[in-house]
This record gives sequence, C-alpha cells and structure tokens, in this order.
Amino acid sequence: MFLASDRMKKRLILILALFVAINCFAQYGEERYAFWQPNVKLTYEMFQGEPSDSDFVSKQKALHIYHSFSDGFWSALDVPKTKRGWRKGMVEKYYFCAAMDKSESYFIVKDSTELKYAQLTWDVCEVATRIARKNLAEFVNEVTEGNTKKVNGAISIQYMTCLNDGKQFGKEVTRALFDEVFMTHDEEAYLKFRTEIDKLLEELQEYATTEEEIKRLTINIPDEGYILAPTLIGDFKERGEINY
Repeated sequence: MFLASDRMKKRLILILALFVAINCFAQYGEERYAFWQPNVKLTYEMFQGEPSDSDFVSKQKALHIYHSFSDGFWSALDVPKTKRGWRKGMVEKYYFCAAMDKSESYFIVKDSTELKYAQLTWDVCEVATRIARKNLAEFVNEVTEGNTKKVNGAISIQYMTCLNDGKQFGKEVTRALFDEVFMTHDEEAYLKFRTEIDKLLEELQEYATTEEEIKRLTINIPDEGYILAPTLIGDFKERGEINY
C-alpha cells in the first residue's frame, strides 16, 4: 500500500484548502454579496431582495424613491498570532472594501435614474475605503520614516481612527445625496456629486480596493501566522451606518 510522505500530505492539504477557499470566495460573492471593483457597474439583476415592509415601501413611493441599496464598509485588522511573531517584526495587515448585500437590495420599480443613484452611492463607499487606506498609509510612513524596515505596532495604533474617518466621509456624503439628489431628483445636483466623486476616485487610485482585500474579507481566513485582532472581532464585517 502506497503511503504519502509528510511533505506530500501537507501539499495535498494546502491544495484542498486553497480549492475550498476559492470556491467559498466565488459562492460568497456571487450568491449574496458583491464587492466594488473598477469597471464593474451595478445592474438590476444585482438587486435580488424583495421589499417586505409595505408601510416603508409606501413611504418610499411618497418620496419618489423606488429602490433600496444595502451597501457597507467592511474591514478587518490582522495581527501576529504569537508574541514571537511580534518580536520577529511581523507587521499587522489591514483590509477594507465596499460590500453590497444583494439580498437586502431591491427595486420597487426598475428605473435608470434610480440605478445611477445607487451606483453613485456605491462609488462613495469605495472612496470612503480609499480615504481610510490613504490616512493609515501616511501615518505609517510618517512613523517609520528613517527606519530600514517597517515598525510593527504602528498600524494598530491608528487603525480605528482611520477606519472611522473613512466611514464618516461615507455617511456624510450619502446623507447629503439623499437630501439633495434622491429626494429632489435634481439632475444638476447629481452631476455635481458625480463629478466630485469621479475626481476623488481618480486622485485616490493608488489606494483602490485590491483583490487580496476582497478575498480576505470574503473567506474570513487570515494569512498564516496571523489572527483577527481580538479587540476588533465585534467590528468585523460591520456595515456601519452608510446605508440610506
């Protein structure tokens, strides 16, 4: 009877784990959630929920708002799993992305104007993640300036502050959109916001969401040697209050 070597067993386990992770990633994203990616636009088919509260729907119709878009700012901070990892200089890893819950998003009436409003909200959420990354990256660069290698611990110090800065931007702009665009259907106001958000997307291009971040937040598995920061477990996948 053939017996696999320890090395081969480990390799088979790794391949199996990777296969499972890839399939979980595809299913998780395609079945319920979608994640902001460049050149991927919202479609009616992505709004898979059904309005359940007739009173709320009546209020939406009275305001001439015919869709509900459930988006949010997902985040995670991974830290070295052991004290030895910290001593060896393993640096924390942070992940942000704009996520859409397709099962909670719906159209009462399919309307191209409403769809472009949802897309603008979607892009605002992506800008929010880029602001968080930019602020955190600048802080880390300032702290580590003059050092030959990165200093661990710096990211943990400022992570929540930068995360909240991004979320606050998302909440404030989305509320302004609701008041100035969605409730009024003012095309000039829409174009003003659209222009500003497009400008920010371009200016913050280097801080765009990466596939690595989407994968980490989708399959919920930290890299080897890391764990989700224990004090942040309650915030994992938090959608904040960006929804309108």
